[in-house]
Amino acid sequence: MRRPKFRGWVTRELAYLSGERTLNLRRLAYLAQTSEPRLRERLVLYAIATAQVERLSSYLYREDMINELEELAGMLRGRNLDDPTGFEETNLPPRYQKALMSYKTAYTRIDTRNDSKRLRWEKSTQLQKEKGVSNARIAQDLNLDPGNVNSYLKHGATERFSLENATRIMKYLYSL
Repeated sequence: MRRPKFRGWVTRELAYLSGERTLNLRRLAYLAQTSEPRLRERLVLYAIATAQVERLSSYLYREDMINELEELAGMLRGRNLDDPTGFEETNLPPRYQKALMSYKTAYTRIDTRNDSKRLRWEKSTQLQKEKGVSNARIAQDLNLDPGNVNSYLKHGATERFSLENATRIMKYLYSL
């Protein structure tokens, strides 16, 4: 699992929120100003991330959105949006703060998943020692690849194991 880049993340968000498969700024600007106000933040962030602020501004007819776009572009100018550290310290409007925090959640999801696998590995190895269960037995009973089970339990290679399989092993060891 890889970390998302900001541009890819905001593009997927636009597609999801608009319900359309287009990055046509004119169409998205129209939707954001009329029927889909939820698009507003993501569209402004997309324009900033792709350096299309002036182009989007030319498609907007609502003065409040134009001002918001220009203000936000000034606040985020020169900032690397791919790195979400420090998003909390910015003095952005709350709805933009919320959008950026959604990206940060997607960005740190891999760390959260790895931390969860690490905790399951620690508990599994503890239970395995207490109950005296071999790696081979775990692999056979759960129908898992013995090499992956061995590298996971013996060496803590959490990157070779899914969170679901780590949970299966831990639950299996609890049930013995």
